[in-house]
Amino acid sequence: MPIATPEVYAEMLDRAKAGRYAIPAINVTSSQTLIAALRGFAEAEADGIVQVSTGGAEYLSGSTVKDMVVGASALAEYAHVVAASYDVSIVLHTDHCPKDKLDTYMR
Repeated sequence: MPIATPEVYAEMLDRAKAGRYAIPAINVTSSQTLIAALRGFAEAEADGIVQVSTGGAEYLSGSTVKDMVVGASALAEYAHVVAASYDVSIVLHTDHCPKDKLDTYMR
Protein backbone atom coordinates (compact mmCIF):
# COMPACT_ATOMS: atom_id res chain seq x y z
CA MET A 1 0.00 0.00 0.00
CA PRO A 2 1.14 3.56 -0.42
CA ILE A 3 2.41 5.46 2.61
CA ALA A 4 -0.63 6.53 4.62
CA THR A 5 -2.11 9.95 3.98
CA PRO A 6 -3.21 12.05 6.98
CA GLU A 7 -6.76 10.78 6.36
CA VAL A 8 -5.68 7.13 6.32
CA TYR A 9 -3.59 7.73 9.45
CA ALA A 10 -6.64 9.19 11.22
CA GLU A 11 -8.63 6.08 10.22
CA MET A 12 -5.85 3.85 11.57
CA LEU A 13 -5.92 5.70 14.89
CA ASP A 14 -9.72 5.49 15.05
CA ARG A 15 -9.64 1.72 14.41
CA ALA A 16 -6.96 1.23 17.05
CA LYS A 17 -8.90 3.25 19.60
CA ALA A 18 -12.15 1.41 18.85
CA GLY A 19 -10.37 -1.96 18.94
CA ARG A 20 -8.40 -1.03 22.05
CA TYR A 21 -5.00 -1.83 20.59
CA ALA A 22 -1.77 0.05 19.96
CA ILE A 23 -0.16 0.69 16.60
CA PRO A 24 3.48 -0.42 16.68
CA ALA A 25 6.09 2.25 15.98
CA ILE A 26 9.56 1.16 14.91
CA ASN A 27 12.60 3.43 14.64
CA VAL A 28 14.71 2.83 11.55
CA THR A 29 18.24 3.89 10.66
CA SER A 30 18.80 2.20 7.29
CA SER A 31 17.07 0.60 4.34
CA GLN A 32 17.66 -2.76 6.03
CA THR A 33 15.90 -1.76 9.25
CA LEU A 34 13.06 -0.26 7.21
CA ILE A 35 12.59 -3.54 5.33
CA ALA A 36 12.71 -5.47 8.61
CA ALA A 37 9.98 -3.24 10.05
CA LEU A 38 7.82 -3.57 6.92
CA ARG A 39 8.22 -7.36 6.92
CA GLY A 40 7.31 -7.49 10.60
CA PHE A 41 4.18 -5.42 10.05
CA ALA A 42 3.22 -7.57 7.05
CA GLU A 43 3.81 -10.87 8.86
CA ALA A 44 1.72 -9.65 11.79
CA GLU A 45 -0.90 -8.31 9.36
CA ALA A 46 -0.69 -5.05 11.29
CA ASP A 47 -0.50 -1.44 10.20
CA GLY A 48 2.53 0.34 11.58
CA ILE A 49 4.47 3.53 12.10
CA VAL A 50 8.03 3.94 10.84
CA GLN A 51 9.94 6.58 12.77
CA VAL A 52 13.28 8.26 12.16
CA SER A 53 15.05 10.42 14.72
CA THR A 54 17.21 13.42 13.85
CA GLY A 55 20.31 11.34 14.65
CA GLY A 56 19.01 8.42 12.62
CA ALA A 57 18.25 10.72 9.71
CA GLU A 58 21.75 12.19 9.88
CA TYR A 59 23.19 8.67 9.90
CA LEU A 60 21.06 7.77 6.87
CA SER A 61 22.70 10.55 4.84
CA GLY A 62 26.15 8.96 5.24
CA SER A 63 29.30 9.91 7.08
CA THR A 64 30.40 12.45 4.48
CA VAL A 65 27.10 14.35 4.14
CA LYS A 66 25.84 14.09 7.77
CA ASP A 67 22.63 16.04 7.04
CA MET A 68 19.42 15.00 8.82
CA VAL A 69 17.19 16.56 6.17
CA VAL A 70 18.97 14.73 3.34
CA GLY A 71 18.82 11.43 5.25
CA ALA A 72 15.14 11.77 6.19
CA SER A 73 14.23 12.75 2.63
CA ALA A 74 16.13 9.80 1.18
CA LEU A 75 14.45 7.38 3.59
CA ALA A 76 11.02 8.84 2.83
CA GLU A 77 11.50 8.44 -0.93
CA TYR A 78 12.72 4.86 -0.48
CA ALA A 79 9.89 4.06 1.93
CA HIS A 80 7.27 5.30 -0.53
CA VAL A 81 8.62 2.95 -3.20
CA VAL A 82 8.98 -0.21 -1.10
CA ALA A 83 5.88 0.25 1.10
CA ALA A 84 3.71 0.08 -2.01
CA SER A 85 4.60 -3.64 -2.22
CA TYR A 86 3.17 -4.47 1.20
CA ASP A 87 -0.47 -5.09 2.15
CA VAL A 88 -0.43 -2.99 5.32
CA SER A 89 -0.70 0.74 5.91
CA ILE A 90 2.53 2.46 6.92
CA VAL A 91 2.91 5.90 8.47
CA LEU A 92 6.16 7.89 8.34
CA HIS A 93 6.95 9.84 11.49
CA THR A 94 9.72 11.90 12.98
CA ASP A 95 10.75 10.68 16.41
CA HIS A 96 11.06 13.21 19.22
CA CYS A 97 12.54 16.05 17.23
CA PRO A 98 14.28 18.44 19.65
CA LYS A 99 12.79 21.93 19.56
CA ASP A 100 16.11 23.50 18.52
CA LYS A 101 16.20 21.30 15.39
CA LEU A 102 12.53 21.59 14.46
CA ASP A 103 12.82 24.39 11.89
CA THR A 104 15.75 22.71 10.14
CA TYR A 105 14.40 19.14 10.29
CA MET A 106 10.88 19.98 9.18
CA ARG A 107 11.77 22.20 6.22
